[in-house]
Amino acid sequence: MQALLLRIAITLCALPLAETARAQAVGAFEVRFDAAAFTAPFTGPIFVAFSEEGEPRRGMHSWFNPPPVLRFDLADVASGSSVTLTPSDAAAHHPLDWASVSTGKWRVQAVARLSATGRQAGLGVGDAYSAAVEIEYEPSAAQKVLLSIETAVEPEPFEESERVKLFEHTSPALSKFHGFDYALRAGVLLPKDHDKDRRYPVVYSVTGFGGSHTGIRRWESRVTDSVLDDCIVVVPDANNRYGHSVFCDSASIGPWGHALVNELIPALEKEYGGAGAAQRYVTGVSSGGWSSLWLQVTYPETFAGCWSHVPDPIDFHDFQQIDLYTPLEDGTPRNMYVDENGEKRPLARRGGEVMLTAEQFIRREDVLNPGGQIRSFEGTFSPLGEDGTPRRVFDVETGAIDHEAAKAWRKYDISHVLLTGWDALEPRLGGKIHVYAGEVDTFYLEGAVERFQGLAREAGMLDAMHIEVVPGMAHSRHRPGHEAMIETIAKRARATD
Repeated sequence: MQALLLRIAITLCALPLAETARAQAVGAFEVRFDAAAFTAPFTGPIFVAFSEEGEPRRGMHSWFNPPPVLRFDLADVASGSSVTLTPSDAAAHHPLDWASVSTGKWRVQAVARLSATGRQAGLGVGDAYSAAVEIEYEPSAAQKVLLSIETAVEPEPFEESERVKLFEHTSPALSKFHGFDYALRAGVLLPKDHDKDRRYPVVYSVTGFGGSHTGIRRWESRVTDSVLDDCIVVVPDANNRYGHSVFCDSASIGPWGHALVNELIPALEKEYGGAGAAQRYVTGVSSGGWSSLWLQVTYPETFAGCWSHVPDPIDFHDFQQIDLYTPLEDGTPRNMYVDENGEKRPLARRGGEVMLTAEQFIRREDVLNPGGQIRSFEGTFSPLGEDGTPRRVFDVETGAIDHEAAKAWRKYDISHVLLTGWDALEPRLGGKIHVYAGEVDTFYLEGAVERFQGLAREAGMLDAMHIEVVPGMAHSRHRPGHEAMIETIAKRARATD
């Protein structure tokens, strides 16, 4: 545990620092911008994160029961200087009622967002942070605690093995879009007894929100003694500054679909021996479920089959129970926070118990933005607004939806794309689409799949695809669907032997 450093007017040399911490209540934060971590004046967000234990910078990103956090938006702070911050100076904080934060013992840590690509402040490579310090928090106290930001986040090493490899590729398209070298990463699990002269089926597995290429480790046990033992499995990293890229070409975060399909995939499969489009498959869960379906629909000839599990909303008429396109009957906009009856909208549930409301989740996310789940949708689907950031489709303060802004999302509405373009798409997609939703999805994602399923049935499309809402299933991979993918891969592999 780090010692508490207090700048006070009297000398307390006779007391251990831990005793000083207990003797002095703290109500303000002196944040020092150490010259070793800041080579130029700093402009951007600074966070002061609280936690009961551990490192606050890690706990501040929790979705459920998150600890308190303050955000300060600073400009031109000189390297080597200090600023004194109080909760009243914060640009945003959570909880909204800061007075509800209990007095007493907390661990606090200052975090500076510096990374141009990191999703989570304090965890992105290049971000900087202070030591975690234990304090006795008392809002009315005049004393302040010193939080010296002097440590930079370093890249986490990726340990390779005989079968697990890290593949990195600098994307020309994303580099051009962002104005700096933009690297894509993927975790690769090679077949057992990999032969560089052979050609193998390749499965691309896109993680859900918060996952990364390191998720390849979970596939090591998943492929044991199965057909996948003789496949290449790839987990590409979809993370970016605004969240999850979902591998679509975006006006705001760049051409991620192009970068994956036309840049990374050819380079990776040339390196490890992919068998080509006829034996290339894509799957994923949650945001990865949406990504996998989008990739299959957008690049019909690139993939031979998609197995999408509990995808993010595939129909924006049911965006976690909200119709983003259509105002209420009286013409007033719908609301992200409350329904037409004024009841709070739930965002997450466990069984019949609501764990989070939409407003609770979004308010917290707004403090930490960018990089949160809801902002991520805007980051990928919205064009840039006048302020140079992705245009919002709702007002964070009121929750009111901008239905006009939401129209820009229609080209990413998978249900709309399939329903309006099926005549041309059916010959290219027939038999390739498999979607599994949970009847009691934790994040209320089943409604969009149910809506599409009903409309696809009316249009006579279901004979050419598999859309299933699994009774009793929450937010998880559908095991029988996963097994069906394995069976398909095995059948096609045998056919080419």
